[in-house]
Amino acid sequence: MEYIAAGYNMLTDVTFADGRQILNTPGGSWYAASGLVFWRESAAYVGTAGPDFDRFYGDWFAANGIDCRVKKCLPQTLKYSLVYRPDGIWSESCSQGDAYEAMAKDAGRITPQMIADCAGPGTKGIYVEASLSAKIADGFEEVKKLVPQAILLWEINGDDLRDPACKAAIEARVAQVDAFSLNFDEACGFFGTDDPEQILTGLQSFGKPCFFRLGELGAGLVTPDSAVFAPAIGLQDSADPTGCGNCSTAASLIGLAEGLSPERTVLMANLAASYCAKQTPPWPKADRAFRAEMEKKLEELLKTTTFTYDKLPL
Repeated sequence: MEYIAAGYNMLTDVTFADGRQILNTPGGSWYAASGLVFWRESAAYVGTAGPDFDRFYGDWFAANGIDCRVKKCLPQTLKYSLVYRPDGIWSESCSQGDAYEAMAKDAGRITPQMIADCAGPGTKGIYVEASLSAKIADGFEEVKKLVPQAILLWEINGDDLRDPACKAAIEARVAQVDAFSLNFDEACGFFGTDDPEQILTGLQSFGKPCFFRLGELGAGLVTPDSAVFAPAIGLQDSADPTGCGNCSTAASLIGLAEGLSPERTVLMANLAASYCAKQTPPWPKADRAFRAEMEKKLEELLKTTTFTYDKLPL
C-alpha cells in the first residue's frame, strides 16, 4: 500500500460545550485513515481492537477499499468520553477505567513489524498517532529500517506536549522521524509561551517539516527555512470538529511524501478537514469520482486562497 495509518482504535462519546452529544464516534486513527483515502485509494490501516471492531468500523473500511490490518486482541475496543470546553480545548477519559486502559495499551501494542507487513516497495508514507507510553513510540527507528523509503510522520500526543517532563523524550523521537505534527495550544504548552514568533522559531529548530494546526484559523507547513499557512475551509458548515486534526495531518503526509508544494499540501489537508467537520462520522465512501471532484476544488482553491508566509496568521 502507498500509505499507512497506524494507531489505537477507540470509540468516543463526544459532549460539546453546549451540551450536545454524539455517541460512539470513531477515534483519532480512524480519522487519519479517512484523511488518506480522501486523496489516494491505496491505503492501509494498522491497529488493535476488540471483537466489536467490525460492528462499528468494518463496513466503512470495506466500502473505502482500505487494507484493514486490525489485530482483535482485546475484550472490547477502547471507549472514551471526550468533553469540549467553550474555547474548543477538549479532555478525555477512558470509560472502561484506568486499569482497562493500561491493559489495552499493553496487550494491544502496535509493533514496527505490523506496519511493515502491509508495506512494500511502493509505500510512500506512514502516519503514526502515539503517546510516549505507546510502545510504537519506542520503535520509530525500527519502522524506518523496515520501510526506509517511506516518510514517517508522528502526530504527537497533546498531553505529552503539555508535560515539561516529556520534553526531552519528544525531542529525541522527533529526531527519529521525518515529519511531525501538533497544534497551537500544544505548542504553547511545549515551548512555554504563546508568542507566535517564539513558537515558529521553536518549530523550525527541530529541522524537520511540521504540519502545524491552528484550529479555526487553518493550518500550515513549517520547515526549517520557511512557513506557509492557509485559512480553514467551510467553517460555516461545521457540525463536529472531532478528528479534524488527525484527518488533516494524514492528508498532509501525502504532500510531504510526494514532494508537492507547501501550498498544495496545506490546502489538501484543510479541504479534507472541512469534510471531516461538516458531518458526523462516518462519512460516505471516497471513490475515484469523489477524488476527481476534490482535485477540481483543490485547483480552484490554489487560485483563490490568500496564503500567509513566514509568520503565524494570528
